[in-house]
Amino acid sequence: MASGVPVRLSEGLAGSARAAAEVLDRSLTEQVEHWARLGQVVESAISARAVQQLKARSYDPGLANRLALATTPAGRANAAKLIRERDPIRHGIGKDGTIVRVVSRRSRSTRAASR
Repeated sequence: MASGVPVRLSEGLAGSARAAAEVLDRSLTEQVEHWARLGQVVESAISARAVQQLKARSYDPGLANRLALATTPAGRANAAKLIRERDPIRHGIGKDGTIVRVVSRRSRSTRAASR
């Protein structure tokens, strides 16, 4: 049996971790350790300024609700609509496995790069 060190978590973090752990079939401890490992990797891979920006955005109290909406059919449809409106350029995989630019829903254009 692994030994550990007791740690106090805020109610909000513990609640978020419990919800994520349930979906991902992990214990609360496993979920918090998973997030801690991800945090270590991210923090070592990005600049201090990017870390500050991510931390500032992570305290958005409405974020969990918006993320939950993204997993619903209505949320996915809304996200797809926003992406289409804001970025009309699309890419996909051609029949020969190459990356192609999607001109419209019905046609595809020139080969962009090989896979």
